[in-house]
Formats: sequence, structure tokens, C-alpha cells
Amino acid sequence: MEVVTTIMDDTLLRKLDFNSIKLLRILGEERNTKRTADRMFLSQPAISKQLKKLRDDIGDELFIRRQYGLEPTPYCLELLDKLPAIFELLEDVFSRNQSFNPELYTGDICIAINTSMYRPVSRELYQHLRALAPNATLKIVNWGQDTEHNLTMARVHLGINYLPLDISKQIVQKKIARCTFKLVGRDNHPILATDKTAQDIGKFPLALLQLPDFNKKENLIETKLRQAGMIPNVALRADQVSICLHVVSQSDSLMPCIDIFDTDLPIGTTFITPNPKDTLNSDIGTFIPSKLYRTPLVVWLYQEVAQVFSRYN
Repeated sequence: MEVVTTIMDDTLLRKLDFNSIKLLRILGEERNTKRTADRMFLSQPAISKQLKKLRDDIGDELFIRRQYGLEPTPYCLELLDKLPAIFELLEDVFSRNQSFNPELYTGDICIAINTSMYRPVSRELYQHLRALAPNATLKIVNWGQDTEHNLTMARVHLGINYLPLDISKQIVQKKIARCTFKLVGRDNHPILATDKTAQDIGKFPLALLQLPDFNKKENLIETKLRQAGMIPNVALRADQVSICLHVVSQSDSLMPCIDIFDTDLPIGTTFITPNPKDTLNSDIGTFIPSKLYRTPLVVWLYQEVAQVFSRYN
């Protein structure tokens, strides 16, 4: 189809509707009709039919099919560049007069949580949200390598992680809690007979969670030990809490973790509080896609997540 420079006159505006503009935005994000269909809860043939109508109405090919996916035309790129501001304005205008009723909601609610706090936080959130939104499907996943991208694409409604993170400006970071790090060790661990200073901790091997997309820098306890003039002895790095806890229960290894909610520890292990002068703290925050920031669902979700964390603070 020949590229045609289009003037947005009244005739064209009457042909376009909100779903057509939404289709254009999601196709621009996904560059794939199947993923677009999934996000819009439509079939691929329905997406193809809507795209054909949009092409005819606008007078431009919009997307060219390539081996790796859909490639926007130059004119389509101009439109895609303007859409975020348009949607932000529309969401701001319409969300003011909308309310969210969690009891009636039947869609998905997707939350991504940092691996190190996943176990206690997911349990608390599930119980709290399930009671309020009994018909919703709760998707509570580990924060992984794709989470930042999924947040910017609004595939995840809200993330929970340590603050601050060096991530996309399209994701809004908001503090909801401050946590204290403790250690997990086996019962009768030799460190219990010490002052539990950084020097004492440094004498024992560490079992550390290797967190995808977060451990780009050194683990906090490693940094603390180096500041105390010690070289950390890392015996294990794993991306599963269960593996770390198993090693801790069978050896003199220590695992740092946050003391939040009522975390259940395996039999034979216990929390160990470091010396106050060597205590580590960190802020915990929510991570919200800017494109969803004012939507009634996410406004409600943030308020409920903040309420759950307020019990800890």
C-alpha cells in the first residue's frame, strides 16, 4: 500500500474509535499480532481485521510484516510517538469519574516481587487481596529479568522491590516500607555465642540469594563486610530460597534476609539479629507502570499493598 500523508480531518476522526487507537498502541509495543490479541482479549483474526480497517481509515500501511515481527512505517512511528501523551490525558480525564469495585472484578491482577521477600510478602498479599477481590485471578510472580520490560509494557500491574532501582523512567517508584536485615542460621550456631558484629559474621560462610535483575551490584552484606576490612566467604549463590535455607540448616553458613511479617523458617534454623552497630536497613517500594498509574484498578491495588505493609511498619 502506498504511503499517504493523512490530515486528521473530521471525517477521519469520526471513523476512528478508542479501540482502534488502543490497537495501534499495543501493536506498536508488541510488534506481534498474537501477543496483541492476548493483551486485548481478542483472537488473532479479529486483530487482523481491525488492523485492516485502521489501515484503510488512516491511509497508511502502518506495520510491515518482517521475519522478526511487525515493523512500523515512518508515519506509524510518528503516531506512536504521540500516543503516550494522548492516553495519559484520556486516562486522567476518565479515571476521575470511575470507581473500582474489587468484588466484581473478574480479570487478572499481576504483581512481581523481589525473590528475597517473595515467600512472606506473597502469602500476606494473597490472603488480603483474595478476600477483597474473590473473583479475580491473582498472578504473583518472582521479579525476574523480564520484569522491567513487562512493567513498561503494563503486563505487570505492580512490582515490589528494594529502593531505589536504576530502571526505566516509565516506571514510578514509591516507598511503602523500611526493612531491617537479619541472618538465618542453624540452631546452636557458633555465632550465637559472639557479639554478632561484622567481624564475627565474616568468620562464617554465606549463602546468598542471586537475584535476577537486582544483584547487578554487590550484595549488601558483602559490602558491609568489606567496609569492616574483611573478605566475604561466599559458599553459595542460588536463585531459590529453599536451596539457601537447606544449606544453612546443614552447615555453618549464614543467609541474610529481611525480617518482615511472620516468616516461617525450616525446623532447625533460627533468626539471628546482628549487632546494632552493624545493622543493615533498606527501603521497600512499589513499582508502577506510568501508563497505569492513574487507573482505578492500580490506584486501588497500590492502596491495598501499602496497607498490608503498614502492618509491618
